[in-house]
Amino acid sequence: MEHDKVRPSPIRDNTSVFRIAFVIDLILCQIGYISVPAIVCAVFIFIWGVSLFVRKYILDFNIKKVHYYGWLVLFMATNLLTVIIRGYDDGIWESMGMILNMPIIFFMYYGLHSEASSEEGRKRVFKELYILCNIMMWLSLVINILSLMTLYYVGRSITYYFGYLVIYENRFTGLYYNPNLMAFTSFCATFCCHILWQGSFVEKVTGKAVTVKRRIIILISALSNLAVICLTDSNATALIIVCYTITYLCYRIFGGRTVRIGYILKRAAALLFTLVLITAGIFGARYLVQTGATQTINNQEDSGNAFEDNEDELNKITFEHLNKNLDSGRIKLFKQGVNVIKHHPIFGVGKGNITKYGNRYNNNKMKYSDFHNGYLTIIVCSGFVGFILFMGFAICLGWRMANVLFRVKPVIKSDIFPCLSSFIAAYCVYSFFEKTLVFEITFMISFFWLILGYAAVCMGIYEGEKEKLYAFSSLSLLKKKRREKSKNHRKGEKQL
Repeated sequence: MEHDKVRPSPIRDNTSVFRIAFVIDLILCQIGYISVPAIVCAVFIFIWGVSLFVRKYILDFNIKKVHYYGWLVLFMATNLLTVIIRGYDDGIWESMGMILNMPIIFFMYYGLHSEASSEEGRKRVFKELYILCNIMMWLSLVINILSLMTLYYVGRSITYYFGYLVIYENRFTGLYYNPNLMAFTSFCATFCCHILWQGSFVEKVTGKAVTVKRRIIILISALSNLAVICLTDSNATALIIVCYTITYLCYRIFGGRTVRIGYILKRAAALLFTLVLITAGIFGARYLVQTGATQTINNQEDSGNAFEDNEDELNKITFEHLNKNLDSGRIKLFKQGVNVIKHHPIFGVGKGNITKYGNRYNNNKMKYSDFHNGYLTIIVCSGFVGFILFMGFAICLGWRMANVLFRVKPVIKSDIFPCLSSFIAAYCVYSFFEKTLVFEITFMISFFWLILGYAAVCMGIYEGEKEKLYAFSSLSLLKKKRREKSKNHRKGEKQL
């Protein structure tokens, strides 16, 4: 007797559910007391993602549907070769874990645009983005409220297995165990609020306009995130906010217009002045928020201890970064990374061997397993071969994105592509100062590659034609111009 074939579960094969579940779970991995079960859950979701990649892209031969897949495949092969060259050691398992994560971020996240080749596929992808942004908005709002309440009522640092909760070195961490993680996650939630603010996008997904009540909720969530970012005192996050704002303003000024030199000079001067105002405004707002929070918390503590002797004034909260250096030790890490590169410039040492080789070539003074610089980390881990391959992909996609953003007409007024491309540009600058781009299994990296995938979907729409898929080629727009010139030349010959 033959057994009936069991149909696969729609959730098991649903890539949208996987992407949302993994990204949200990686946020929870950053939060104290629930981080451990969230990490256990992330392991199972990770295995699910690898199996989805095998079924969707290997068995169904869909890798070639991803733009510039050749660069990515060669980059993964280079990292695998690096592990083989280094041989077996204690760091091999971490290195292999990062290699297994690459198909997920490269194809399950960025490669999601291969699922949007039809109108129905694009609707499904944009609905996924809408759901993700809503979850991010509400989750961040709840976490921010609980974090601020904990700060007000506890007002001191709580030791946790992965770090410190509430306060760490005069920096606000809230329910997170690292202030930089809290700051970046809050920025991403603010970015999601900006996406939800775009009326045309929301109307396309839901069929309804954004109401006033809805905009108030979005604004409250965004302001709570910005307040939290100020209290974390994260310079890198302040930088990414400035870069995001400036990139978005650049689009609004120059995007989709026929630009002349006089227009560029006038607008560039205005943009430079705006940059100064935005920078001063962000750091000024941070100072005001920090000062106000300091007075509120300390006054509350003083009133609670009105009948007690306050022997230690140093215990008062100040929200001032204890490390007064703007680089926060990153220059030292950069020099240590260069020392490793000098000895292994071609294929690198692999992610799992950073501490081992870092100590070997830096007199055992390598404190961290990362260099807080995404580009430097790629060179150290993959060598210049891997770095050239990765930058080849980045230049290909960046060239295409810039052409779409600044040459597509009419100007995209209230859609999401300018927001997505501004986030990507700002993140690329941010990557010079944080653990980003590839060699981490964190929310930070996953969210970036996910946004890259959504942006690729938008590019396919705004280019107005079925774009040819390229494994390596970057300058497709220039090739089109060359084809047009050759056609015109042939027409001229025929007329003669």
